[in-house]
Amino acid sequence: MRRSLYLTVFAPLFACLAAVGLTAPATAHPDHGLVGGADAGPGEILIGGMLDGRRDGVKFDGIAVTINGAPTDLAEDGHFAAAVPVAPYYRVDIKGERIFTMVQTFGNAELRDARCDCLSIPPIEMVARKEGRIELFFGGDSMAGRRYFSAPRGEEAVLDKVTLDSDLDHLFTAITPYLETSDLASINLESVVAAEQPGPPAPKKYLFFSPPELTHALARAGIDHVSLGNNHTADYRDAGLKTTIDALDAAGVAWSGAGMDVTEAERASRFDLAEHKLGIYGFVGWRGTWTPNQTATEIKGGAAWGKRSDVERVTKRERRAGYVPIMHFHGNMEYADRPSELSLPRFRAAIEKGSPLVIGHHPHVTHGLEIYRGGLIAHSLGNFLFDQEHPHTQVTYALKVWLEKGEFLRAEAIPLNMLDYRPVPATGGMRQAVLTRLHWLSEEMGTVLAQTGGHSAVWAKRRGIERPQCRFPKEFNLAHFAPACISERGSYGRNMIPRGDFENTQFELAGDRFWMSRNSAIDFRTWPNGEGYMALLPDGGPKLPYLYSRSYIRDVYATRFTLQSKIKLPRDAEVELILKERPQEGAAPSSSIRGTSIGTIELAGGDWRDLKFDFNRPEEVNGAARAFRVILKIRFKDKRAAGDKTIELDDFELIEWPDEDSQKDPAQAWRWTHYQPNILRAESGPTSPSAGE
Repeated sequence: MRRSLYLTVFAPLFACLAAVGLTAPATAHPDHGLVGGADAGPGEILIGGMLDGRRDGVKFDGIAVTINGAPTDLAEDGHFAAAVPVAPYYRVDIKGERIFTMVQTFGNAELRDARCDCLSIPPIEMVARKEGRIELFFGGDSMAGRRYFSAPRGEEAVLDKVTLDSDLDHLFTAITPYLETSDLASINLESVVAAEQPGPPAPKKYLFFSPPELTHALARAGIDHVSLGNNHTADYRDAGLKTTIDALDAAGVAWSGAGMDVTEAERASRFDLAEHKLGIYGFVGWRGTWTPNQTATEIKGGAAWGKRSDVERVTKRERRAGYVPIMHFHGNMEYADRPSELSLPRFRAAIEKGSPLVIGHHPHVTHGLEIYRGGLIAHSLGNFLFDQEHPHTQVTYALKVWLEKGEFLRAEAIPLNMLDYRPVPATGGMRQAVLTRLHWLSEEMGTVLAQTGGHSAVWAKRRGIERPQCRFPKEFNLAHFAPACISERGSYGRNMIPRGDFENTQFELAGDRFWMSRNSAIDFRTWPNGEGYMALLPDGGPKLPYLYSRSYIRDVYATRFTLQSKIKLPRDAEVELILKERPQEGAAPSSSIRGTSIGTIELAGGDWRDLKFDFNRPEEVNGAARAFRVILKIRFKDKRAAGDKTIELDDFELIEWPDEDSQKDPAQAWRWTHYQPNILRAESGPTSPSAGE
């Protein structure tokens, strides 16, 4: 590696940025040709960053940093730099005998720095290997059935029975580097495991079963333990629970949280890891209203029912037996933002009785992290491996946790995008959506998170962790990640389609299934600088092309919205926005592209244009509109003319503007991705202060 990259390019840049406390914003669209810099070769980009070892006193000798496998120049002060081929993603691996291995993945736009025509990575914090420390990995709700095998017409299924083993392995390819170095990895397996329906189903609406080959794929990926304490373990009653346990045992994957009777269900999986003895157990928060219900008794199988008294009893049992108690708990309300009044005291009870760590799941969306009496509660990790198509369930994270002598030391949230029903590192807008939600909901519970590269971390002792200086929302860049500065002179909004920057639409074999088209094909493309965009390819016939979202957008908090995008048309055209509301329960099916016309805009062809629609929807409940789907219909003025009809789109955003009380609430400052000045008040003074800009 040429040392001159650091000395001549990055050292002066980092010194300058440290002095002003920021990194320059990303280059503005559509400057897609920016590649490299003076010290990069053809097709290369300069990329650099810094290791932060201050908290643990980490020295950087003996540490190796690679970017996409290429070694970097690492200076004594922790700065590293390299010139690497331009790519959609850059995986940074940091290894050394005296530190825990760190892995992070980045995109282009979120790191773009115009000051050096390069990519700048924010400081990444190191954790020293010390006696009595171990690292654990946790993922949320997981299954591999249903839509994994049955793709819509014209699409390729994720899993094929002919190539099942390799297909299953590909589900974990992107996440394996993050978990394989941990001392133990655990997820919530929310599915019966069986080759076919193993017996009579429980009388309930949603039933899951995954192939037995899944358990072997879990083992190959490095997952050591699964919690079965959930509401799908007993979907096929005792017969299904038996096939699940047998499949896990055959693969050598430990399990807890369910069993063929209540004694087995409450039994912990016990692990001896170096100086740590861990007892991991699981509970479900309710019994179920059907017969036989989902929880275990003395005479039937099921999940362990976690009343507060049970949580306290099992936690104390493991502590008395000399094991560090770690609880999985499947509770709270589906799709809710916060823990329920029923679950919250149960989570906290485990900490009160000696557990340093509680891992929550079931809502399928993420909740905040809470430091409670020195322990950590992750109230909901969201999905880890799941086939849900609701876009807000695909914005999720995994969690690394460090224990020291049986006590909680540190946790780090790894932003994930559920892409093609599998976990991949989230970058760009998807990373922003994960982290803004996590910081928002964690701060509500009194937990301030610190940025470490593209992840967020929390220590048991808050020393040195301060809330970053606020900034007015702009184009997302990791150097500018901070809560919004709340001003009376403008409005604040949240982007509801964070995947619309097209930076995180393809990762190895995984492709984005959020977008749908009619009378056209979708192609995700990459600019020369590694950033992404979408091409819509009409089939050439007389029918009009449509672009729309596969699922209804359900996480709605407002009634006022803006849809905006960059669009390049080959010829003059009209673009119509149509909205289709989610049908009422029991309504007859209707066409995916039929709905209410919001308006039509005429745009000239040939160059990139701004497309923008402002609209309102009627309130359904609590100040929010009903879930809806967005549809674009495109009509060329000379629709019969021959020639190229390729339509290109980038920076596709659907922004909701909640009520003023929410916008001005400092507790919600992390939520806002967009800011617009109030034109009526602009004459009375500046719309934003200079501090933090």
